[in-house]
Amino acid sequence: MKDEIVSERQEASKILVVDDEPRNVKILQIQLKARGYTVYTAADGLEALDVVEKETPDLILLDINMPRMDGFEVVERIRADEATEFIPIVMITALRDTRENRIKSIEVGADDFIEKPFDSVEVLARVRSLLRIKEYQDTLAEHNSRLEEELQMARSIQEILIPQNGVQELSGFRIASRCCPEMAVGGDFYDIWEVAPNRLGVFISDVMGHGVSAAFVTVFIKTILAEFQQQIDDNPGYLLEILNTRFNDLISSRLFMFATAFCGIIDVAKGELVCANAGHSFPFLYDSDQQTYAAIGDKYTGNGLGIWQESVYETMQYPFDRSSRMLLYTDGVYEVKNAHGEEFTAERLQKLACTCAEQSAAQLIASISESVDAFAGSCPKEDDLTLIAIEVAE
Repeated sequence: MKDEIVSERQEASKILVVDDEPRNVKILQIQLKARGYTVYTAADGLEALDVVEKETPDLILLDINMPRMDGFEVVERIRADEATEFIPIVMITALRDTRENRIKSIEVGADDFIEKPFDSVEVLARVRSLLRIKEYQDTLAEHNSRLEEELQMARSIQEILIPQNGVQELSGFRIASRCCPEMAVGGDFYDIWEVAPNRLGVFISDVMGHGVSAAFVTVFIKTILAEFQQQIDDNPGYLLEILNTRFNDLISSRLFMFATAFCGIIDVAKGELVCANAGHSFPFLYDSDQQTYAAIGDKYTGNGLGIWQESVYETMQYPFDRSSRMLLYTDGVYEVKNAHGEEFTAERLQKLACTCAEQSAAQLIASISESVDAFAGSCPKEDDLTLIAIEVAE
């Protein structure tokens, strides 16, 4: 009868015994095989590494003092390999081994140590304990792997919903864009569509938070947008009202979530941009006379989607001729932080756009992206980031 109930996975575990004394190897081999473990053996460090590469054991019992390569170097080699770095390793020490050797065993990455001569009960107890931890690690790794696969699938789906990064031409306009989720998927969303020749619809939104939950909401926004985007004519505020109503009914009434959004129609023949805003940062519009970029709209941007059921979104008009350009963005651009905790800021973004006033849409996106990345340096970006520049194609 076994000393302890163990899982089927533990019973099928592979254990590598490494010792240059055949008697010690034989003792451990008999004890471990009697408990159902598969046992591999090696007489020195180099042979042990060969077995590890071929068999990937679940646990290693490793002597310190061996010819050709000692136990310390074996541990360092195993820990340096991503495929084997988490294999539990128990160092086998003799009574004559110094305290420094035991400390070094832990420092190089060993998980435990046992003394010669072996106490079979102690050896088996330590083996079971470390195999149980290894089983937890393997289970977690499997879950993480499945989650990563699901996230990659979600990312692929979201990439279908959002226009591809780069430059595209549509309905007489040239659009350059960059959309970078902070995680595999994100809450930034935008869409560009042809209303009629030389009339372009544009929509950008930013769902609260980021990651999977925010990404699900972008699918909801895309669904509503696809249903109504050809019906808004010259009233983008109507589309935002529909989105806000649906958002409140289906999402905000159950979860504390909201989104900011901006929607506009550019009409080159009329020389105008009609737009409405739901709590989003106002885009920058290029003024060819002043050769500068300025934010359109006033400080009041309207309520975000899902905040208040009765929100009304005013439709506004601005000049937009063949020399005009528009820069849209989410707050993940100007809230990027550097190593000192300083934000990039919307003011810095506007000044940078003005500095690049003569650049094409594609050049503008590239210049801003480079500046934001350089500002952040090695600091991770904490939010999704989206940039869109629109100009009339020549």
